[in-house]
Amino acid sequence: MIARILQANGTDRSVWARAAWLGSGYFVAASVMMLMTRFDGGLANLWIATSLLVAELSNADRQRQRATIAACLVASFLATSLFGFGIAVAVPFALINVGEAVAATLVLRRLRRANSFLYSFEGIIAFALVAGLMAPAIAGLPGAAIASLVAGQPYGVEFRSWLLGHGLGTLTFTPVLVLLLRGDIARWWHEAAAAQRIEAAILLTIMAGFSWFVFNVSTVPLLFLPILPLMVITFRLEQVGSALAVVILGGVGATLTASGHGPLNLVDGSVADHVRLFQFYLAITVLTVLPVAAELAQRRDIFRRLHDSEARYKLITESSTDMIVTLDRSGTITYVSPSAREVTGFDGAEMIGHLPQDLACGPDRATMGAAINQANARAGSPTTVEYCARAASGEARWYEAHTRGTFDDAGQLSGWVTAIRDVSVRKALELKLAHAASTDPLTGLANRRRFDTLLDRKIDDRRQNKSYGCVALFDIDFFKRVNDAHGHAVGDLVLETFAAAASRTVRGNDHVARLGGEEFGLILDGASLDDAVRICERVRQAIAGDITRAPSGAEVTVTVSAGVAEITPTSSRLQLMRAADEALYRAKAGGRDRLALAA
Repeated sequence: MIARILQANGTDRSVWARAAWLGSGYFVAASVMMLMTRFDGGLANLWIATSLLVAELSNADRQRQRATIAACLVASFLATSLFGFGIAVAVPFALINVGEAVAATLVLRRLRRANSFLYSFEGIIAFALVAGLMAPAIAGLPGAAIASLVAGQPYGVEFRSWLLGHGLGTLTFTPVLVLLLRGDIARWWHEAAAAQRIEAAILLTIMAGFSWFVFNVSTVPLLFLPILPLMVITFRLEQVGSALAVVILGGVGATLTASGHGPLNLVDGSVADHVRLFQFYLAITVLTVLPVAAELAQRRDIFRRLHDSEARYKLITESSTDMIVTLDRSGTITYVSPSAREVTGFDGAEMIGHLPQDLACGPDRATMGAAINQANARAGSPTTVEYCARAASGEARWYEAHTRGTFDDAGQLSGWVTAIRDVSVRKALELKLAHAASTDPLTGLANRRRFDTLLDRKIDDRRQNKSYGCVALFDIDFFKRVNDAHGHAVGDLVLETFAAAASRTVRGNDHVARLGGEEFGLILDGASLDDAVRICERVRQAIAGDITRAPSGAEVTVTVSAGVAEITPTSSRLQLMRAADEALYRAKAGGRDRLALAA
């Protein structure tokens, strides 16, 4: 508990110490402006104290904000009492001055621009509208009223002085103070190389020289000349350099203009009018330079992230076991990762400039087209296709390709990127599992599930008048006697004998399946009923002529009965199987070892 209290007190001390320094800076800034720019006894025509407070509040936490606001209230009160309108109105002026900065910061925070407005064009516009126009306009309403009452000046004159002095001062000096208080200037100086520091010193010196020359010449309007070094500084030193250059231009130009020098004195009017005109010139310069600096900062960040992304991409592609391929909009290969040789056996460099479907290791045109169409339709989401192609060894291999479309800044398709891997082992396992799921483990024939699938397919073909066909059911006669006399092991050998005899007897496009127990099914593709009878008769005779040799040396022979049904366009699988089964039952009832046709 004691340690926490000491730590908290230490934190409070550091917060109040910083607030005291900022309050002192606010007092100096306010006092100098009151002494130097109150040309007509009214409000100061240039006000930079608000910029210091906005810069601090934009990046401070609540504890620092409260301490800073308190310190600046005191500083404003003292400055107004000593160098402004006197102690009588020091309190309301303190509340209005500090309230202006607080209001601007609250709105910027609501817009999520308080600590990032320097880094985007939108942020700078938001900062200019809020801190440079809205907040000064609102605060100027009561401020100008009090000043007009005390100084005896017209309300419109005082409101204009407040709006221009506060708005343009905040707009001009806040950026450099943000960078200074946030430590960006010090960080840049520490991180910059010696050559960069020398270049910065030279460029800022040139900027000071240009500014002094232009605002010392009172006969020729040369206000355009500082833009040249200012833009060079912006491009070379970015935000830090542009902010410092603006301060140099503002400091030199304001001092000489207020002293009666420079091209702005060619314009008829008072010194206050000349200072206001200079503020407008400086604000336009700031609004010209800061967006350029923000855009450069964004581009630098984009280039940095792009460089990092490219480095990561290169590392991933060069170390990945997948083959990474990029295609341009026409589908031509533009890049292939080094892993291409491991995946396909081919050199990736030889693939560049070709279409994937033209390569031996690439997909066929239909598969490639399907992959591209899917990638386009899914708008950047990955799509997956599998294809079989030849590796460099000539072996057929299975590949899996994950393809994603790439898009340019306008959202237009610019190409594709594909990750390809060899999935031959997985495909072999899948085929093995699929075969096991559809195969009878004892006989190696198709099982009941596979038989039903093939029969459904054949029925669909018949309905579309693609081909004819028949189905037959076979049952081994008196199979129970074999098991009882010789044992189930010999019974299994008899089943294998049937499978072998049927497989060698049927035609190449016919299908033989074990449906369960001693029952087998045949699908006779393209066979008429007469053809089916002849084929099934050959099977019956082959079974009757085969001998199964038991381990004991006994020779076992069996016969089979069969029922045959023709596949018709109106029949369902259930109806066909029932018809063939009824025919089989009649064959058994008629003495076995014979065929019967479905009614």
